[in-house]
Amino acid sequence: MSASSQSPADPSTDRVAAPPDSPVAQGEPSPRRLFAVAIVAALLGLGITLSFGYADHDPRPHGVRLAVAAPAAVRARLAAGLQQAEPGGFDLVGVPGAEAATQSVRSQSSAGALILPASGAVTIVTAGAEGVSQQQVITAALTVASQALRRPTKSRDVAPLSSGDRAGLSSFVFGLGLLLPSVIGGIGLFLFGMRLRLWWRVAAATLFALFAACGGVLAMDTVFGALTGASGALIAIGFLGALSFVLFVAALQAVFGLPGTALAAVAFIFIGNAVSGGSVAVDFLPGGFRQIAPWLPNNAIVRGARDVVYFHGHDLGHPLLVLGLWLAVAVIVLASVDLIHLSERRRRPHDTHEIYRTPAVVHVIRRLGTRRRRPAASS
Repeated sequence: MSASSQSPADPSTDRVAAPPDSPVAQGEPSPRRLFAVAIVAALLGLGITLSFGYADHDPRPHGVRLAVAAPAAVRARLAAGLQQAEPGGFDLVGVPGAEAATQSVRSQSSAGALILPASGAVTIVTAGAEGVSQQQVITAALTVASQALRRPTKSRDVAPLSSGDRAGLSSFVFGLGLLLPSVIGGIGLFLFGMRLRLWWRVAAATLFALFAACGGVLAMDTVFGALTGASGALIAIGFLGALSFVLFVAALQAVFGLPGTALAAVAFIFIGNAVSGGSVAVDFLPGGFRQIAPWLPNNAIVRGARDVVYFHGHDLGHPLLVLGLWLAVAVIVLASVDLIHLSERRRRPHDTHEIYRTPAVVHVIRRLGTRRRRPAASS
């Protein structure tokens, strides 16, 4: 009898090890992962519904700025009436005349205006490009206020929506067309580029942002005729917006690995998309969302797109500032992670690819653990 046939079974398991290709060695397939994915997907749907529901279920004005060209006594009566009808909803600001009131709306300093001449009809000035729902609420409120003054009213839209953008949602669609490919594409860039130095991903992200912006403008301008007359500026805003999205996704992935994508999705899809100002104006959002909306890239893209198409760039400074800040933070994080990679490469020059694919937080934890063990060993 051969020695192999007489060898005892492994005492630790009390059985002979199974062949590597047997079902026992490979593990029996289990449906638990499928059920886990189903539950997680359902929870994601719940999260999106809660976020959009909180933002959109009961839009009402909060401190909406209105310019009023009328005597101080009349303005006080209007303010009292509006306060009674919608407490805290409107903030009336006096302006010297009709031209100042109109310019205030054109420059987006005010959401609407009321011009009360010495005689004749009262003029309600709005900007349809700021959002149809906002325009309707302002018009209705000022119409009721004018009726209390026993004066007829007429409306004037100083920034009407184009025939291809009747619902005023094209800027929101433009931003959405940049957001979703940025998050999904960011996953692809991570999976195919995680063994390369970070700047290769940055280069690919830049190329993606340029093509995504050009594609978005091609669709919304040339194909649909919805956002017209400012193609160059719109491409620039789309490029900065897409680059902000995809680079911030890459930065979080560089720090936390693939789970960093989930953090970006929470910031941009769950929250940012709900407060973008595309479906509900920022001043009509509930508390919390109203405060953070102007500082998210989603709102910056929508606001910037509307500004260059309908308002001749009067209020472009803030959207550009917001996009620039998000880009700067992303680049700083990526540069910091790259420095960590360079430090690790000096210590382990033969593990370059493994160093690149390891999240920065793991490198830091390992480094801290090594420093703690050294004093213990020396003692």
